[in-house]
Parts: sequence; C-alpha cells; structure tokens
Amino acid sequence: MRLIVAIVLLAVSTVSLSIGIAQRTVFDAPDTIDLSVELEATAPAVIIHGDDLLAFPGRQTITVEGGTSARVPRTEGVGFENRSTDRVFVAYGRTIDVMAWLSPARHTLLGVDAVNNTLTALPRSGELYLPEPAGSDLWFAEYSESDSVSISIAAPDDVSVLIMSDGVLPAPHTVTISWPVTNEAPWILALIVVGLVTMVAGFVALITSWLHWRRTKGPRRRKTRRPKVRAPRVSRVKRPSSVRPRGRRAAQFIALPVAGALALGGCAPSAPAPEPEEEATTPTNTQTVAPYPAVTELQFSRIMARVAEQIRLADEELSVNTLGVRVEEPTLAARRAAYIIQRADPESATMVPIPASPIRLVVPQQTTVWPRSVFGIIQDEADLESPSLGVVLKQLDPRSPYELTYAIVLNPQVQLPDLPSASVGAPKLSAESKLTRIPPNELIERYADVLRNGTESPFARDFALANDPLYAQAGPDAQALRQESFGETVQVTWESTPGETEVVAFSTADAGAIVMGTIIERERVEPVQSGAALNSSIAVRALTSLSQSTEGFDVESQLQILWYVPPVGSEDAIRVLGFTYSLIGAKEVASE
Repeated sequence: MRLIVAIVLLAVSTVSLSIGIAQRTVFDAPDTIDLSVELEATAPAVIIHGDDLLAFPGRQTITVEGGTSARVPRTEGVGFENRSTDRVFVAYGRTIDVMAWLSPARHTLLGVDAVNNTLTALPRSGELYLPEPAGSDLWFAEYSESDSVSISIAAPDDVSVLIMSDGVLPAPHTVTISWPVTNEAPWILALIVVGLVTMVAGFVALITSWLHWRRTKGPRRRKTRRPKVRAPRVSRVKRPSSVRPRGRRAAQFIALPVAGALALGGCAPSAPAPEPEEEATTPTNTQTVAPYPAVTELQFSRIMARVAEQIRLADEELSVNTLGVRVEEPTLAARRAAYIIQRADPESATMVPIPASPIRLVVPQQTTVWPRSVFGIIQDEADLESPSLGVVLKQLDPRSPYELTYAIVLNPQVQLPDLPSASVGAPKLSAESKLTRIPPNELIERYADVLRNGTESPFARDFALANDPLYAQAGPDAQALRQESFGETVQVTWESTPGETEVVAFSTADAGAIVMGTIIERERVEPVQSGAALNSSIAVRALTSLSQSTEGFDVESQLQILWYVPPVGSEDAIRVLGFTYSLIGAKEVASE
C-alpha cells in the first residue's frame, strides 16, 4: 500500500514539475514585443504619436538607426550636390507643439497595427525641407548621436516622437519599437510548488514503505486455529460506512483528483496576449483642445539657461546682434543703451544681471496657439542675498526661440499674490480685459498720471503709495529734490507716459492679476540763462557724443513695472511688486 502511494506521488511530482518547468523555458513567451520597419520615404521627418506608442502596455523603447544620403541644393543656392550623414536626431514633446513645428513640411506618419503586430508608414505631403531641429524650445527632451539612438520613454497619448537627421536629408530609415511583456501565469508557479511538495511526500512514502518491508520480512509460524461456533445470523440494515478506503482503492482515491487537476492545468492557456486597442486619432485642430501650460518646469529651466547664456555672451562682446537672438523689447532697449555707455566708460554702465537659477516660480500661459508667454521668478545663484528677478519669456511662433521681454527687479521682502502652479498655468489677459478691477492698459495710464501729479491725481487712491518704492523714487517729491540739486541755474521738467511695449497680464489664483508694462520718463535739463552751457554726465555723453550743450539735454528712461491688481470687489489697493529703472536714450534739446 505504501509503495503504491509513493509511486503515485512521484508520478504526480514528475508530471507537475515537467509541465511547470516547460512553461517557464521551452514554451515561455518572449520578454518583449519588437516591431521594426524599413522606411523607403524621402521625407525629412518621421512622426510617432503617443496613442500608437500605447498600442501595447509598458514603457516604450524606440531605436533608430541612421545613415542617409540624398541630392540636395547647394548651400550657396546654385545647383545641387550629393550629401550624406550618419546623424540621428530624436526628440519628443507635446503632440500639438510637435505638429505645429512640423507643419507644413512633408513627413512620414508611423503607426502601430496591434492586430497584425506591424508598423505602418503613411507619407504626408508638404514642403521639402525643415529647419535644424536641435535646440528647439518645444521639445521635452532631445537626443542626437551618430549611427543610432535608443531611448526609453513612458509616453502619454498627448506626446509625439520626432525622428530626423538635419531637416534637409531624409530621416533615418530603420525604426524599431519595443514593449516589455509581463508573463504572469500563477498556475505555473502552483504546478512547480505542487510538484516539489508531492516529490517530498513521495520520497517519504517510499522510505516508509521500505522500512515497513524490512520489519515484516522473514518466516512466520501458522497458529492452530480452533473451530469457531457460528453465531445465528441476524439481519441488519447496512449503514453507510464512514471508514476511509484503503489499499488500491485509496490510491485511486488520491490519484484521480490530482490527475484531473493536472489535466485542467495542462489545458490552461499561457500568459494572455494583450488585446489590441482601437486606433485613436490625434487631434490636429488646436481649437478643440483644452488650453495647456505653454512649458513645463523642466522646459523653462532649460530655456532660461539658454537665454542667460546668450545674454552672457552678448554682455562679454557688448554686441546687440548677439543679444537680439534671445532678447526683445523692452529689455533690448535698456541693454542696448548700457552697451554704448560701457564702451565709453566700463565703470559707469549698470546692467541688471540675468541669472538662470535657482528658479523660484514658474507661471506658464494656458494656451494652444502662438504667440505664448511664461512668467518666472529667478534668483542669482551666486548671490542669494540679491533681490529676485521677475522675467517674461515670449515665443512668437513654433519655430522661434523664446525671447526675454521683461526683466523686473522685485522689491525687497515683497509679498507675492497666490499664483497658479506650473502644472496648471494661468490664462493670459488682454490689455483691454474687463476681468480685472482696472483694464491693464488703463492701469498703466493711471499710474503714469500718479507719477506726474502725485496725490493730486484722481487715481492716487487706487494705489498703495505709502509703501511704494518706485513712487518715492520717481514721484513729484523726488523730482523736486532733483530740481534742488541742480540749483537755480538749471531748469528740470519731467513727463511720464505709458510705453509702447506689449502689456502682459496673468490671472492669479484669487481672481486678481499680475500686470507688467512700461512707463517712459522724459527728463529735460535746460540752462536758465541764455548762452550758459550744461556739462553732460558720462552716460549722456556716451549717448549724445557731447560733453556740454547750451541748449540742454533730453534724457529718456524706461520703467519696467510689475503690479498686483486685487480681484473685483476687493478693497485692497494696487501694489507695485517690483520695477527696473533703465536709461535708454539721450539727445540735445533742439534749438528753436
């Protein structure tokens, strides 16, 4: 009996382990799903949308192999030449941004057929060539290598991958996409466990059977049996026996359920293949897509580093052309004048440093179109005690770089309003917006009037002038002190008017707004006595090339100002959060 039980257990163990190990080795499914395609199109770009990358679950690995050549126009613009390159460029970004940068050039749209496990290529017509893709501010990340590039991403459905060489030559032709396969089959582990347990039980039963045989072997004497007196038969009702079967019937009792379980296990399917998802259409109409933040925090950090580096190079060369690559008005005018002054006297020119980090705050515009802007607050990493700088970066179109427009020094110990997070962004308000207590363009006109007339202005009550450092520096009281410093031989007059640069306003979290604009301050300095001459300062001399004048000088300064406008219904006054005072021009007063 014990021997039969041991044989049955060992047989069950052998079958169970064989099936389990075979499913983990010989019949095991591959670790990845690999789809590859050889492209024959000559388009300069290949696009893979996020919904295609999600055709199978798991993180996607995209491998692109380079090596391409074509006959292209000469760089001089006359004739053609044969060119080749082994460069591979891969980048990914938000689908709307990538397609806006790509349009209207021809490209190849790469799709995933999850039913047939193939990659499909659909050519799209358009312009023949694209600009250089490296360095675009739209990409979340970019990679450029020789011969091949392999990246691993977990792309959401609103992200697309761009594959190119240099924009002129055709895109690399070999593209492979891989997804990991998770072979989850719990019943395989159960078979292996059952096999090990039954193997141990089988060996125990075998050893027990052998020990029992050793104890019971040898001759046995037969005892004399006495005749038994048969008892009278008594009819009894048979009751169901509760005694468990033994012997061969016991072996059958154990073997049949186990064999049934093995039969069911052997017929069980392997790891289920992922069901193909329905193909989704990538939205191309930006009007139907909800506004999203123009940049991420990581993008802003990378863009700001590029802007700061370009400004550093321009400051070293004192080159406006170098500066103009990444700087626009109103900061461009302030730095242009500073370069002229520094060439004349390196010690007298003052320029606001533009650091790249640390970034304290990012408020991107919620938008789907261009132009788009982003507001940020940065502190000088080399001097953490210095005041923070509020900057505005603007991108005119998808292929243009972000440019620095406003660079405003924040007031010491300034208290900023609650602003939306970078992952949400904020709506950008128009200059005529009625959503604020005062429309942004009207706000600048009112504050300019306050600088001219002080508390006599009808708009003085709208602003918190008591704690306004700009009003103390450029208001009527400051102008009176400046007049006293010149004495009675010089007459000084001022005029403050709104600047012509774009007014930038973002909504705050409390339904208020932060507004950035410029005010131009014109100061005229004239001698009182006819024929008297005025000596010019170093800055005015550098801008006018005059050391003195009998007519006087017109000096033009620019104020970049950041205001906080409380929400409609609030009784709080409008506050100046920061300002940058810059000399932008000077000339001799025209004689009448």
